[in-house]
Amino acid sequence: MIGDDFESVLAAAKAGSDDAVTRLYVDSVPRVLGYVRAQGISDPEDVASEVFVSMVRNLTHFEGDEDAFRGWLFTIAHRRVVDERRRRGRRPEAPVDAEIMEGAMGAGGDGEVDAMSRLRVQNVIAAVDRLTPDQRSVLLLRVLADLPIADIAEIVGKGEPAVKALLRRAVATMGRQMGDTLGDET
Repeated sequence: MIGDDFESVLAAAKAGSDDAVTRLYVDSVPRVLGYVRAQGISDPEDVASEVFVSMVRNLTHFEGDEDAFRGWLFTIAHRRVVDERRRRGRRPEAPVDAEIMEGAMGAGGDGEVDAMSRLRVQNVIAAVDRLTPDQRSVLLLRVLADLPIADIAEIVGKGEPAVKALLRRAVATMGRQMGDTLGDET
């Protein structure tokens, strides 16, 4: 988070300062990219770049504080994810198998530590993937974007009670799935 400097950084970015735009980008890109990746998008970097192109193009129209900026940015990200899902539905692509990708990346570091880390990450990703798209979106907007319920409701176009229910179901489902996975390892 930029914090107290946000207002001046935003003003400079609106005035065309490359440094200020870069600061907004650097501050926001990890969360936006994480959100897009966790949505299962095949080319998350491409979608994230579309988000930031839209941000730069529309920055002069934005009014608000840093929390409102984060909500605005994740609204753009959510819309790009929805657009990508629609595009993928019209032109389905065959994804590359994860084992092939891991083999192409090569070995590195401590094999056991890498393997355990990969298993944990894969278990979490698999649990998120089994959520409904609505549950996944609200959970990721809450956890990765750290947005309040009201902002999430506005982004996904649902009422706050519906968002709270989706979050409860998502957390319960994740808990059950992770419990089952952990139970298998013991």
